[in-house]
Amino acid sequence: METYVLGDIHGAYRALEQVLERSPFRPGIDRLIHLGDVADGWPETPECVERLLSIPRSIWLQGNHDWWAAEWMATQLPLPDINKIWYLQGGKATYEAYQQVPKSRLQHHFRNFFGKQLPYFEDNLGNLYVHAGYDPELPIAAQDPYDLIWTRSLWRYRKPATGYKECFIGHTPTWPAHLVPCHHENVWNLDQGAAYSGRLSMMNVRTKEFVQSDVVKELYPGVKGR
Repeated sequence: METYVLGDIHGAYRALEQVLERSPFRPGIDRLIHLGDVADGWPETPECVERLLSIPRSIWLQGNHDWWAAEWMATQLPLPDINKIWYLQGGKATYEAYQQVPKSRLQHHFRNFFGKQLPYFEDNLGNLYVHAGYDPELPIAAQDPYDLIWTRSLWRYRKPATGYKECFIGHTPTWPAHLVPCHHENVWNLDQGAAYSGRLSMMNVRTKEFVQSDVVKELYPGVKGR
C-alpha cells in the first residue's frame, strides 16, 4: 500500500479528475489523504465531494474553507444572512453550486463528508498531515483547532515539524514563486495555487513523485475562481 497526499482542490473537479487519472494511485489499495479545502473558488464543489466519497480508504482533513462551508450547510441561511467574508473568499461558488443540487445531496455531503473531516492525521511511519500547520512546541492533541486550519507560521517561518518524520500541509499557496510541491526542513507544502492560476498537486508520500493538473484557470475558461 502506498499513501498519496492531495492538495487544496477549491471546487476544481476537472483538476481533481486529471490528477487521479495521471497518478499511479490505485483506489481501494492505496490510501489517499486530502489536506483540506475541497470547497470554495471554482464551481464544482459538490462534484469534488462526490468523487472523494467514492474513493475507498480515503482520509479527509478539514480546511478553513471547509469549515466555512460546513457552517453554512449547518444553518442553510439565505443569501442576505450568510457570512460575507466566506462568500467573498470563494464561498459564492460553493453556495451557488449547492443551490443546483437536491437538498438531500447537500445533507448527505454535510453528514458524510464535511462532518467526517479530521483536524489532523498521524500515520504509523511518524508523519503528520494537517491543513494549515501547528505549533511544534505543543503536542498535536493540545493544539487550538483554529490554528490547525488557519496558521501559516510553520511554513512562513520555515519551522521544522518537531517530533515527526515529515509533515504535509496545504493552505498557504506556493504559487507563483514555486509551481511544484516543495519543502522547508521536513515540512512539505502541497498547495500550488489551484484556487488561482496554479495547479492541483498529488504526491506519493514515500517516493515524492507527483503529478499535477493543467493550470486550473485554463480548465474553467471565463470563470473567475477566487
